[in-house]
Formats: sequence, C-alpha cells, structure tokens
Amino acid sequence: MTAAAPTRFHWIDYAKAIGILLVVFGHVLIGMRFSAFTQFPSWMITTEFYIYSFHMPLFFLLSGYVFPISKEKKFGRFLASSLINLFIPYLIWNVVFALLKNLSFGSVHVAVPFSDIPKVILHPIQHFWFLPYLFMIRFLYWFAERIDGMRGLGVFAACTAAWYMIYSTFGLQDAVDPRFYMGLAFFGLGTLLERSSDVLAALRRGGALAACVLAWAALATVCYLCGFRLFIPLAAIAGVAAVVSLALLLPAPTTPWSRALGFLGEASLGIYITHGIFMALTRTVLLKVYVSSVGVHIILGTMAAVICPIILVIVANKLAVSPFIGLGRNWSSRYLRGHAFRDTQPLARPGNN
Repeated sequence: MTAAAPTRFHWIDYAKAIGILLVVFGHVLIGMRFSAFTQFPSWMITTEFYIYSFHMPLFFLLSGYVFPISKEKKFGRFLASSLINLFIPYLIWNVVFALLKNLSFGSVHVAVPFSDIPKVILHPIQHFWFLPYLFMIRFLYWFAERIDGMRGLGVFAACTAAWYMIYSTFGLQDAVDPRFYMGLAFFGLGTLLERSSDVLAALRRGGALAACVLAWAALATVCYLCGFRLFIPLAAIAGVAAVVSLALLLPAPTTPWSRALGFLGEASLGIYITHGIFMALTRTVLLKVYVSSVGVHIILGTMAAVICPIILVIVANKLAVSPFIGLGRNWSSRYLRGHAFRDTQPLARPGNN
C-alpha cells in the first residue's frame, strides 16, 4: 500500500513523526549534558527548553483527538487494549531500562540500585512517565463519557484545561505531578478539537502556520527569559498548533519521503520506549573510543535512536511478537509497500492501538 487508508488521518502520523523526532533530539541533548563532556554549548540548553515547551503536550492532544474514534466501547476490550499498548510496554521497558542503567551507569545518568528495581513499577524512570499517565488519563475520559456521553467528555475536558491554566499561572503545588495535569488538559483539548472541524480548516493554511510559529516563539521566549508562568500553557498550545498546522499542510503520503514520515509516526511507540537504550549505547561507545565531539554525538546518537528502534519494530511485527516484548499490538503499515505487518486501528500517541 503506497498511501494511507481512507480511515486513517495521515496528518496525525505526520504530527507524531515530528513529535518523536523532537523527543529523540531533546533526549540526545540531555544525555550529553549529563555525560562527561568538558564543553557543553549553551545553545543546547536553550534548545532543550524550546523543545520541551510543547513536544509532550502534542502527543497528549493527538491521543485525545482520536480517543472518540479509536476507543473500545466495552470496558473489557478497552482495558485489554490499554494494557497491551500502554501498561505492558511501560512495565517491561521501564524495568529493562533500570537494569541497563546498572550495567552502563558510567555513561548514562545515575545507576538505579538493584534493590530499587521493584519500585520503578510505581515510579517511572525518565521519559517512561508518559505511558502510565496516558493509561490513567484515557480511563478518566472513558468514564467521563460513560457518565454523560459527549457532553460529559466536553465538560471534563473544559474543567481540566481550566485547572491546568490556573495551576500553571499561580505555580500551585500538591502531591500530583504537574505533567499529569498537563496531560489531562491537552488530552481534553484533543477531544474538543475532534469535534471542531472549523479549527482544523483554519489551521490548514500557510498564514496560520506562520502565526502559530511566531506566537510559540514569542511566548516561549518570554517564558525562558522572564519565567512568566501564565505563558507556559499558552506557549504549549501555540507550539502544538504549529505542528498540527504543518502536518495538515504536508502533501498526502504518495512520495517516498512522505510515506517514510508517515511510517515514522506509526512506529513512534517503539521509538519512544527504546530510543533511550540505543542512544545511551551509542554515547557509551563514542566515549569509550574518546570521541567527544558534540556534533558527532548529536548526529550519531539521533540516528541510532531512530533507526535501531525502527528495525526492532519491523522485525517484531514481522515475527508477530510485539505484544510479548512490550511493543504494543502487531500492526500493519499504511505506508510501506507489501503489507508488511498485521492490521490494526490507528491511535495518535507514540505507538498504535
């Protein structure tokens, strides 16, 4: 198949691809900053800030957008789908990553004591926080819809967005991770966007893309320089809107590069949960052979963190073992030739439902 199926929104895969590339690049920079580099350019810290201003809100919003479309109506099937695609990948790879940190602690952040390995089930390591948070958020919105249908979904979405604005603006603190509130809010905004075709139509314009990019750059810069809390969620909204606008403006997946971008979005779950391992291994090897060039580490680290997980995803799906090794359900690519994988339905998060 050379193009996306009619039932799939290829712009969502494009947006996921852009998002996962930003995730990988940001983590490469962070990994270098915590490693033994004698010179760490200041522009890398600034770049990290701008990437982190919107890249994870993007995934929550996309997840919310397809939630009314892709979710199972029956609780049992919804639970099974969520376990296979979110909780099991989190459980397996969070523990694997913790174990590997003991074997290569010299070139990754901080080793996790073996006695603490059982604790990581409830305490995510580094980027793995996204999976359990999305798992819980999906259930909260599932119950909100069950209580009062689409109106209940809309009310819950509006309330969580309002609370996140208040929480961010006034710098409130409680026992809940602020990233959970962010996820709730942007997931809800995604469900609202799914019912607002006029908004998507407005974003599908070059002028809208330029406006969103300028708004994001301005708001993020004010946050970076002045620390205005009110602008944190606003910068995230503008950044997410810019990526969605760009994805909507990109051509249909009929060329090799556009199909590759779409496939990158399809494979984003595998990339998200395994890229840290390949990135750390690459950094370890480079440091072992005394390569400390920032440019070399960025290029090779990013390439390894994208290409190696893709190979793993392809092999796992061909062997139909993805659910057993924590890579979600086996799925069929809409962008690669030859119907490489088994079929499934799309889900706009790092991965496929």
